[in-house]
Amino acid sequence: MAVLDVLEMAVQAAERTLKDPLGPLAVPAGSTAEPRPEKRWSPPVLPGPLPAAARRRAAALAAAQERVALRLEEARSGVARQLQAVSSIPGVGESSSAVYLDVNG
Repeated sequence: MAVLDVLEMAVQAAERTLKDPLGPLAVPAGSTAEPRPEKRWSPPVLPGPLPAAARRRAAALAAAQERVALRLEEARSGVARQLQAVSSIPGVGESSSAVYLDVNG
């Protein structure tokens, strides 16, 4: 059950990231919140089959992981599109000079 707890917390952390992509970076200056590096997870060796209650919980967790993974991929694709759009603007990344972007037409 402890393993399921850890995995559920990871799904919740990913969901928080989707809701607030800047996470701790969005916290006002002087706050005590600091980003923490994530540890790489390795699955434990289980002594036997999962009990029925744990199987149901694990199945629900797998579905939640799949939903979050799809949302993360959608977010990644959206960021890639935005980066492509920005990089297509002449002058971005070049020496500073006036650049006009027609946003209306």
